[in-house]
Amino acid sequence: MGDRRRGNRGAAVGLVAALALLPVVALQLAAGCTSAGDGDRMPSGGDESSGDLHVLVAASLLPVAEVLAGDFELLHPSVEVQIAGAGSSALREQVLAGAPADVLIPADPGHLDAIRDEIGLADAPVVVARNSLVLAVPAGNDAGVTSLADLARPELLIGLCAPEVPCGALARQGLARAGIEPVPDTDEPNVRALSTKLSAGELDAAIVYATDAAPNANGGSRDRTIVSLGWTAGTAPQASYAAAVLSDAPNPAAATAFVAFLRTDAARRAFADLGFVVP
Repeated sequence: MGDRRRGNRGAAVGLVAALALLPVVALQLAAGCTSAGDGDRMPSGGDESSGDLHVLVAASLLPVAEVLAGDFELLHPSVEVQIAGAGSSALREQVLAGAPADVLIPADPGHLDAIRDEIGLADAPVVVARNSLVLAVPAGNDAGVTSLADLARPELLIGLCAPEVPCGALARQGLARAGIEPVPDTDEPNVRALSTKLSAGELDAAIVYATDAAPNANGGSRDRTIVSLGWTAGTAPQASYAAAVLSDAPNPAAATAFVAFLRTDAARRAFADLGFVVP
């Protein structure tokens, strides 16, 4: 994409393990985003979309959200997309506390219910992607983990997401159905923090999203890869990402255009390329 001029609404920061405990921070978009093909171009409406667009996404969506934001900016040069990510429950609380937000995409549509009740949504939420949970281990699997049952082994270092975020709630529901009681050594505030610990070899096993264990996760930039063992007991729990424009969105025109863009073939390809399931 070359040099891209950004607004001065905050410095670029990396996602850290305590992200959900901190105020949501706008992430600057990286260079090199892919552009949509001519057949996927959306009408610009006379370039009526302009200004800053604040998009809050579940932490597991951050890599693809940055790609999609770059593609959207190519179609709408007058819009600067500000992406921020955290655990879905943290995003909900940020919005309810008055954080600037035009579009919200949590990993559980249930979080949008609270937003609808307190603030309101401009339109019905639109499901844009899905993601399955998997049992994952660091490369090498030195602990010899083979199944979900190993999560109950007290001698292992086990990680889950916190129960209040979708990856944690879904994991516990799935394990309960399988009759497995895990003994987690850490409950991380979001799946990105959890997968970072796992990839660094700080845990023997964890339940993360399939996209976190995909070969191209984080653009293939992990220092230590994560290996998926799948979901070894029945059907894997699945997260559903629904996008919604807030009724008090500061930039409703750009927000509506962005949600519409998420349903184009170009956006669907971006989701699929990073391991998401598209509806």
